[in-house]
Amino acid sequence: MQYRSEIDGLRALAILPVLWLHADLPGLSGGYLGVDVFFVISGFLITGIITREMSQNQFSLVNFYERRARRILPALFLVIAVTSIALPVFSQSPKVLADYGQSIVAVVSFVSNFYFWQTSGYFGSTSELSPMLHTWSLAVEEQYYVFFPLIAMAVLPNGRRFIGTLLSIFVLSLAYAQWQKDVDPTGNFYLLPGRAWELMAGGIASVYIKSDHYQRWQRAYGARLANGGVVMVAASYILFTPETAHPSVFTLLPVAGTVLILLFAVQGTLTARLLSLPGITFVGVVSYSLYLWHQPVLAALRLINEGELTLLYSVIGIGVSFLMSVVSWRFVETPLRNRSRYTRPAIFKYTGVGLACGAVLGLLFVSNVALRSTFEPAPMARYQMLETAHDSHTSQPMAEAPCKLWSPEFDDDFETRFSECAAKYDKAVFILGGSHGMDLYNAVAYNSEYPFVVSVSRGFCRAHGYNGNPKDLPHCQYDDFLAFAKDHARKISLVIYTQTPDRLFAGNNMYEAKREDINTEYVDDVVNYLANIKQTFAIPVLMVGMLPPVTKDPVEWDYKTPFDTQLTQYISTNAIELSQYLDSEFAKRLRSKEIGYISKMDGFGLQLPRDLVIDSTITYSDRRHLSTKGEEVFGRRLLELAFTQGYTQLKPKHGNEPYTNALRPQDSSAN
Repeated sequence: MQYRSEIDGLRALAILPVLWLHADLPGLSGGYLGVDVFFVISGFLITGIITREMSQNQFSLVNFYERRARRILPALFLVIAVTSIALPVFSQSPKVLADYGQSIVAVVSFVSNFYFWQTSGYFGSTSELSPMLHTWSLAVEEQYYVFFPLIAMAVLPNGRRFIGTLLSIFVLSLAYAQWQKDVDPTGNFYLLPGRAWELMAGGIASVYIKSDHYQRWQRAYGARLANGGVVMVAASYILFTPETAHPSVFTLLPVAGTVLILLFAVQGTLTARLLSLPGITFVGVVSYSLYLWHQPVLAALRLINEGELTLLYSVIGIGVSFLMSVVSWRFVETPLRNRSRYTRPAIFKYTGVGLACGAVLGLLFVSNVALRSTFEPAPMARYQMLETAHDSHTSQPMAEAPCKLWSPEFDDDFETRFSECAAKYDKAVFILGGSHGMDLYNAVAYNSEYPFVVSVSRGFCRAHGYNGNPKDLPHCQYDDFLAFAKDHARKISLVIYTQTPDRLFAGNNMYEAKREDINTEYVDDVVNYLANIKQTFAIPVLMVGMLPPVTKDPVEWDYKTPFDTQLTQYISTNAIELSQYLDSEFAKRLRSKEIGYISKMDGFGLQLPRDLVIDSTITYSDRRHLSTKGEEVFGRRLLELAFTQGYTQLKPKHGNEPYTNALRPQDSSAN
């Protein structure tokens, strides 16, 4: 295939927005679409190579995979090696190192897209700390390299069948992506079935460029179509956001724009001249190495700055990434593409050794927790406590029994089960709230003798405005509950509501806020919503107060130091005082509406900092939520108090042994 410098320029147009976005710089919220541009380019080039060589009877799978190995693996192995040496310098967290090891095993197995699908979201803050997150796209391409040549060999001899196959895969994959954007958006993002249509778009363009129809359009409209393609891609970078459904039919905008550039930005057009400028093409030439290096570099900078990137760190990260990419392109990528210097057997041998070493290296990182537990039992016991607390919030299932049920929404399954349980047990205890409502549901469901406890709750949902936006986020359940209660009020014996306290303050910061920073409009929203339930449906209502946040997520506590020497620093006296003030304000306002209120600090018998660790187990899962242990201990305390206040539905289970430290926490041996 004749070299086209404008394609290297297009690669630059793809990598720079990705780098910009990942460096947390403003203005290109859709910068992640650069990966989609790369997919289209790959589909275009790979299809062109295969069709040309097959037409000349020169295509060989061995030759194809040799070229892919030369192109992809040497620089990848270098990045893995350097990152593996550097990462322990930037972070000694066993979790960070073990997660990195798992990702390395996934990378050298060509399944890192599956790994990150199962363990993270691309736009999550935790994902930003993963040095190998970006390799998901390499895995997609590697999987494409496995399947597409075989498909081409099967159908290419029949030209029409080949075009039909490309079009069929394109349509089916796009339809699948459009469906999966709502069913499994994370899997849709990471996995080949939702991405194949982008690669096929490039493949279809590669076939179309050889047609007479293309020649006529190129002569008549080529320059304008190329310019339009640039506008479409650039607009996508600006208009798309992490919330845009993607990949989906919306992604046709950057994909179609890339296709237009590949087809019509030929020599002589303004677009081709701009994309062929020396500086731009050089960025395109090193774009693969730049893509490989930028994520480990930025992740390292985040690790040394508590997960954040300042402007200075962003600039440093971009500079270091460019430097490393030029070095690896000059001294690794370029030499290993020299067939006279490195023969095919040598490339395959080095590939095998590199993959094996990568797997062993990854397993060593994974096993670091077990190895360190042997030599550092006390610190690693504390580390496991932190992990257990953290995992209880991120992966703990909600309490489930025949008539103890939780749902994020009022769907058909929830309403069916509710009606069946109402026929059996008559009236339900109904818990509303955001993620704190989920915590409270578990605390009540696990500890209550009452057989019919339900909750519709989900994260970020509160019965008040949200950072100045209209009342209730669109996906929240509060209006839906009012509609549900119209038909089911007589089957609800008690509504319980709870929420986080910090969102009631300007800036969502209780550590530095003052009483006058409380958004009284939000407080009134909550009071009026609960009063509406009581007055409209004659359902008793109870508000359970708010859990004061700690200053540091337990997973970030220093596991090398005994906990009893550090817990005090995680307590904000200001946050506790403001929580108590909110308790008094809500209790006073709700009392006038004849609505009950129980402070969590009173109901939980909460004594901080001592209650942060009970029975050698941490009771907070992050700064503002309960761990499984917290739900267990504090839930029983709450039910005991509520029962004595006349809420007979909240009677604690009989026969439970008293929890150790339930009333007077003691120092733990693991502290």
